[in-house]
Amino acid sequence: MTGCYLGIDLGISGARAAVLTDAGRTIGQGRSAGSGGANRQAEYEREPRDWSLQLTEACRQAVQQAGHPRIEAIGIGALGPCPVLLDRDLRPLGPAPLFSMDGRAEATRIALRDARGLNDETLGPDHVIPRLHWIREQEPERFAQAAWCVDAAGYLVSDLTGALVIDPITLCDHAAPGLPSPLPTPPVQAADAIAGGLSAGAAERLGLPAGIPVTVGTYDCFVDIAGSGVIEPGAACMLLGSTLVMGRVVEEARCGQGMRLTPHVGQGHFLGGWTSSCGSLIDWAQRLYGQDAMAAAETLPPGEGGLVMLPYVAGERTPVWDPQARGVIVGLALHNDAPQLARAALDAVALSAMDLTRRLVALSGPLASFRVNGGGARHRGLVQAIADATGVALEILAHPGEAQAPAWLAARALGRRLEPAVDRVVTPDPARHQRYAELFDVYQALYPRLASTMHSLAQQALPQHQQKHKD
Repeated sequence: MTGCYLGIDLGISGARAAVLTDAGRTIGQGRSAGSGGANRQAEYEREPRDWSLQLTEACRQAVQQAGHPRIEAIGIGALGPCPVLLDRDLRPLGPAPLFSMDGRAEATRIALRDARGLNDETLGPDHVIPRLHWIREQEPERFAQAAWCVDAAGYLVSDLTGALVIDPITLCDHAAPGLPSPLPTPPVQAADAIAGGLSAGAAERLGLPAGIPVTVGTYDCFVDIAGSGVIEPGAACMLLGSTLVMGRVVEEARCGQGMRLTPHVGQGHFLGGWTSSCGSLIDWAQRLYGQDAMAAAETLPPGEGGLVMLPYVAGERTPVWDPQARGVIVGLALHNDAPQLARAALDAVALSAMDLTRRLVALSGPLASFRVNGGGARHRGLVQAIADATGVALEILAHPGEAQAPAWLAARALGRRLEPAVDRVVTPDPARHQRYAELFDVYQALYPRLASTMHSLAQQALPQHQQKHKD
């Protein structure tokens, strides 16, 4: 067998790993689910040391299943923004907050934004600098020990190689014009560059030879975008994970409509949107209403029972950029049943995708199709609902939601390219698309009318929420 590539994907729910051959065939996979571990607020923080344990377990499983092949390079993708404080010996100093899911620094962010005359596009709810200010205010002793701030991918790289790096994509959330960071960020290198070789200690943990090249890496969504083959202008993709990411590669640096324009692994810019819930909302609905209700919901038409739901159960990023946004169900009546409520959750994600698609088209022109990756791509009811709502064909990639994309990044770092395979194409139903267009008018009007109520309820719930997770 020729050399292979090991991909590592760290997400909210744990770590995944995959081994791919030079021909792009997956020969080994591993997974280690995260349970919160020693972190103090499991809903919105993670302990970096737990990430190290999850990574080790997932990689060992994948390499063993692959038959211990020769690994040419290791690719890294990780959730974020999740600032990790490191001391001078590169040891993590406590938990890392999970992007805008952790809203405790919101007042600090708003004060910094307004004082510096910035906007939510440059200093949004995900941004790292307000969180560092907040940590310095709340935990001065911990902050005083910190020498560096990295993100989740940067932490994994430092843990595996001892190198300090940050990529240009992640840097966008660690820097802001006219607002210096309270902590130094590492040297900037491209996501598909080699950060360093696998250290002796890390090699022993993983059961691999020392010195294997490890990529700089970046956010998992951008690794998945590139791994989906979306690297050249015009190409579009959709990632269905715990959250929803969608967008396209563009040449012109034009933004607006609540969307973001960022660097990516490829040519031009990536114009897109990031929501705060997708698969997490579907999982919540299935836990609440039951698996049978969710299965029945897939057979129902959109809006069955006269229900419309906002999917802002974890706050929201694109398009409202409001961590205090909350979920809403409108139209409840005594005749509604569990399948109808489960259907409303499916519709909520689909309407969210429809909203972002309309904004994307307004900024960049018509779309022929989306490449679709992520674990949610295996949920046939969800992908059909999204196709129906957006009116765009969805090209579902083979092996969605696994760690193939970081392995693709590892191959790219060595100058090789692995081509993703399309498993099937999901086409929209015209009648259901029309029904979603009717529901969309209701959906779009809800947030502006209810935002102040959401904020009031979020503020009332916050002290109780913090008391629940008190040390």
